[in-house]
Amino acid sequence: MEKAGILHSKHDRLLLFKRKSEVIFVYIFLVIFFIAAMLLSDRFMTERNLRNLIISNIGLLFVAYGQLFIVLLGGVDLSVGSVISLTNVICVTMITENPSTWFLAFIASLAAGAGVGLVNGLLVVRGRLQPIIATLATQTFFAGVALYIMPGPEGILPSELCKFITKGWNYLFPLFLTLIVSTVVWLLLNRSRFGRAVLAVGGNEQSAKSSGISVGTVKIKSFIFTSLMAVMAGLFISAYATSGSPLIGEAYSQRSITAAVVGGAALAGGKGSVVGCIAAAGILGIVNNLLNLRGVSSYYQYVLQGVILILALAISAVRTNKK
Repeated sequence: MEKAGILHSKHDRLLLFKRKSEVIFVYIFLVIFFIAAMLLSDRFMTERNLRNLIISNIGLLFVAYGQLFIVLLGGVDLSVGSVISLTNVICVTMITENPSTWFLAFIASLAAGAGVGLVNGLLVVRGRLQPIIATLATQTFFAGVALYIMPGPEGILPSELCKFITKGWNYLFPLFLTLIVSTVVWLLLNRSRFGRAVLAVGGNEQSAKSSGISVGTVKIKSFIFTSLMAVMAGLFISAYATSGSPLIGEAYSQRSITAAVVGGAALAGGKGSVVGCIAAAGILGIVNNLLNLRGVSSYYQYVLQGVILILALAISAVRTNKK
């Protein structure tokens, strides 16, 4: 009996490793990238640089969490970058030194984000458009709205607010905020009825519909959640930048897709990991940080990010074909 129990335990461990292999491998790559950065730059391990590495990528992590829910449904949301930019210009336009305006800007940003998500969801569910087409259209439209509100970089956010969000409690506040958001998103995906419905719809839409799940409602809620996470990212990114720019979120659509896929999400849908997104955001952050330390042009940084995305998509396609 004892031997059978041991065999059963080994079998469980093998199954667990197989099920979590993508996440395990992405953390192995995170360690490899971290060691490589240590060897390639003597400034990488300084306290100031490591602190900057973490704080500067919290916004990416938040938007990657949102993107993950759409990738789980077998699509992508290209509008998240515009939501980040829209959040930035709303905050810079509305926020003054008066603390009462901070709350109003927060509510306005959430309302705008929820509106974008609702439009995306309705275009996909009622309009029967593919997510990539629907969100490409809304990305273009809301990028234009952000530019209409603020034609160019201008405005400064209150320094006290920015310092608290990015450096508060001796840098513990941004870490605490990240822990809270990460925990909530993990529980939402893995322990809630909504999260199980998202996984079911992404895994097999017809089976999910047959089991009584309202597929359309799940998709609309997912797009709204994704846009709200982009708002959270936009708020943090704005506080980190301390100023306004209608193009500040431009790169985050591609980077969030990269983070979700590198983190183990299958583009075919039905499989993804919140924990994997953390490691993937870390990898992308290390790559950009190292290139900055080495004085590499930002143009080459975009090239390398594109290469990483292509490799992640290729790996995802291989995994899907094997299944």
